[in-house]
Amino acid sequence: MSDINSSKSFIVAARLRAGLSQHELAARAGTSQPAIARLESGQANPTVATLERILAAAGFHLRCELVPVERPDPIVQAYKRDVDRSTIRENLRRTIDERLRLNEESLALGVELQRAVAAQRAR
Repeated sequence: MSDINSSKSFIVAARLRAGLSQHELAARAGTSQPAIARLESGQANPTVATLERILAAAGFHLRCELVPVERPDPIVQAYKRDVDRSTIRENLRRTIDERLRLNEESLALGVELQRAVAAQRAR
């Protein structure tokens, strides 16, 4: 909030949205019209407390929040590209019993493939 242009635009926007003149806003905020004019023109840089007081006088609250920058994980991004979402949706439509049966069939197929590979190597 230390950016003069940000505080300036907040004050001007709040005053205009409240339909107030600089003089009316100053009276509500307990300051002078020239002080409001300096803030709105960017000639003064208010503290956060002053900015909050002036915005409150216009009927607004100042809300600031820190939002972490999202840094995409390359492994997750690669995984997302390779995921077949239609298969996921299809599996989610199945009952738990159907999923367990399919899992057992897949495991049995894996065991059968391992035996076939072992038999081929034994030749």
